[in-house]
Amino acid sequence: MPLSMYLPSLMTVFGASFIAFMSPGPNFVGIVSSAVQNRFNGIIVAIGVSLGTTFWAVMAVTGITTVITRYPGAALIMQIVGGCYLTWLGIKSLRSTLKPRSAFVTSVSGVETPFRSFTKGLLIQITNPKTAMFWLSMVSVVILPDTPIIIGVLLVVGTTAIALAWHLLLAVAFSFGRTRDVYLKARIYISIVFGIAFIALGLRLLLWNVIAV
Repeated sequence: MPLSMYLPSLMTVFGASFIAFMSPGPNFVGIVSSAVQNRFNGIIVAIGVSLGTTFWAVMAVTGITTVITRYPGAALIMQIVGGCYLTWLGIKSLRSTLKPRSAFVTSVSGVETPFRSFTKGLLIQITNPKTAMFWLSMVSVVILPDTPIIIGVLLVVGTTAIALAWHLLLAVAFSFGRTRDVYLKARIYISIVFGIAFIALGLRLLLWNVIAV
């Protein structure tokens, strides 16, 4: 089959992926919560999230995701780890409201180390079983037993590029001076919002099976 025959399916996956990236969720909250404090940290979180996307794309293309989803225990572990991590980020955000504003302003440029920022983005993405399910469904649109390897490569590279472009744009957009000034003035309320959002997402992930019933 000519490679051009796979183009409509690839475009479908790219479009669906972009819509998924734009949807508010753990990735959005994770990037924005760091970007409003420090642009560099926000960018590093965005890179971590994007490489998490690459991880799941590769797992799905190679068929490993299919194996994982066949074992409820593996999915459950991911669900618990992801839910606990998001909940911990929420608690951490709520605790930050106890800091004096003066202490926060002097330390805002160094809230997170690059490693912590990268790990934060990566863990948010790879511990979300919903992401695994999404990629499993998306890859099934393109990858068949006789699909050329180059199509799988194009899928991984394309979705990674889209993820990087969107997440970096998000990080930069929320890190401009005016945005940061607003954040510093209303940081307690914003931190509360982020904290509640993280905890809600974490509990939703922990209770995913219960809610789905």
